[in-house]
Amino acid sequence: MVAAAEKAVHCTVVGDGFVGKSSLVQKFVRGQFNPEYVATLKDEYTARVSTNGDVYRLHVTDIAGEHEDMSSLPTPEIFIVCFSLVDRDSLDSVENFWMPKIRSVGKYIPIVLVGTQSDMRNATENGHISAEQGRKIAKSLGTEYYLECSAKTDMKIREVFEKTVHARIRHCKKKVNIIKRMFSR
Repeated sequence: MVAAAEKAVHCTVVGDGFVGKSSLVQKFVRGQFNPEYVATLKDEYTARVSTNGDVYRLHVTDIAGEHEDMSSLPTPEIFIVCFSLVDRDSLDSVENFWMPKIRSVGKYIPIVLVGTQSDMRNATENGHISAEQGRKIAKSLGTEYYLECSAKTDMKIREVFEKTVHARIRHCKKKVNIIKRMFSR
């Protein structure tokens, strides 16, 4: 029996600096957590994700957290947009900078919203974002999924990337169904 060819999904991870984007990606790809901050310009990673019996080659581009022009980057098939659950400004930046920037690159590109650094969240701390607040914002932004994770404790790291692949698959199926309906008229 011959194994089916791997399918590829290309995603880009964005969000402000210091929110844990690179830690999230490196924990998933390498299984390691580095507590030191290392500035990222543009790093490329590849990993395999199995879902529903299929294997996908996930190509991940981790870009700098600076508010820079993304038009020079290849358009990804999906975005992972990160903010820190302990930094309200990073969530405000998602709403006011990252989402408009992404929508200017590709209006219908699916997005997974990820709250990082959940291990540092304190429910009584002013400025920390609750799960309820995160879900509410994700819904208002029209993202495919909302997840919270911690690279330090390895909480839901794999799930972030599995949901990213699921969102891409679901998006492709929606496009195919729309095309079928258009041609069946």
